[in-house]
Amino acid sequence: MTMKLASLAGAAALVVGAGVGAGAASAEELKLSDQFPAQHTITTQGTKAFFDMIAAHPEADLTIRHFPAGQLGKPTAQLDLVRDRVADIAMVGISYVPERLPLSTMMELPQLYEGSFDGYEPIESLMKNELNEAEFKKAGIHPLWAVVTPQYQLLLTREDPIKDLEDLSGVKTRVAGATAELVASALGMTPVRMPAPDLYVALERGTLDAAIYSLSVLKSYKLEEVTNSYTSNASLGGVAFMAFINEDVWEGLSPEQQTLLTEAGDAAGFATACALVKNEQATIKDLEGMGKKVYALDDALKAQFASALEGVSADWRKTMDDRGVAGSKMLDAFKARQEEMRADGTIEAAAKTCDAQ
Repeated sequence: MTMKLASLAGAAALVVGAGVGAGAASAEELKLSDQFPAQHTITTQGTKAFFDMIAAHPEADLTIRHFPAGQLGKPTAQLDLVRDRVADIAMVGISYVPERLPLSTMMELPQLYEGSFDGYEPIESLMKNELNEAEFKKAGIHPLWAVVTPQYQLLLTREDPIKDLEDLSGVKTRVAGATAELVASALGMTPVRMPAPDLYVALERGTLDAAIYSLSVLKSYKLEEVTNSYTSNASLGGVAFMAFINEDVWEGLSPEQQTLLTEAGDAAGFATACALVKNEQATIKDLEGMGKKVYALDDALKAQFASALEGVSADWRKTMDDRGVAGSKMLDAFKARQEEMRADGTIEAAAKTCDAQ
């Protein structure tokens, strides 16, 4: 099977690779879909690293055409796109499909990991092994790379920092999925599920008072324009996006093409994790420069948060186990892998490599 490489953003097509000329597109061309706008960190860093790696190996004869910013479907539709082969590869927000990929929603649990690599390295390993066997193969998809956000924080329209948990009572806050709903409810907030692209208007109009979201990509949606104060150490969970290729498409590729896609996925995952870490640090400085309030919860308030959130992981385990999907086993596997990677230096080495770049 002969394939060529192209990346399409909007109406403009960028052709990369060997042997690609006018009229070269064919029915065998692969399509990559995602929800992220062109200026989003995941696009400019992670997806770019994916295409750069493939472009560096024209001998693999791969063709991939990129459809960003939801051109092929809404954020909630990405899993259907890749399953039904509207797209051959799609970046799926796990929080948008909790009924179909329930085990992967563990990344939304609060205080599960510390830095981005403390979450990325273990889930990337599980994604290719335990999670692949437990739920991806059943869904007809094959994992290529994972994206894990830094721990989510509270983004609030109010200017004053919260002083007590009571300050959050009844506050309408955006959440990404079911597990984040548990987090918001445990804090006394009123959760509202909403995709990130809809956040700006909801905050601007007062439909929402807050969002549980990542500081690392806040500016990708211009949320600094409609929010005023931000926690920096609330550790309210995160979210995972995973790039999947249709299983039938994967099986139809040559071993060389499969190897290249795997290596390109690894490059994309690492590049994204690194970019999100650095982006969070830069965003905090930018927000402070704008006169916005970024603050750490004091010890007393942090203890209130920890107490309120104590039951979220237990509720998640019970919900998963009651559904017969072995949530406890998978969460324990994540924590065991995390401890192994902390002990053998994998996580520290990844963070140092990122710092050096």
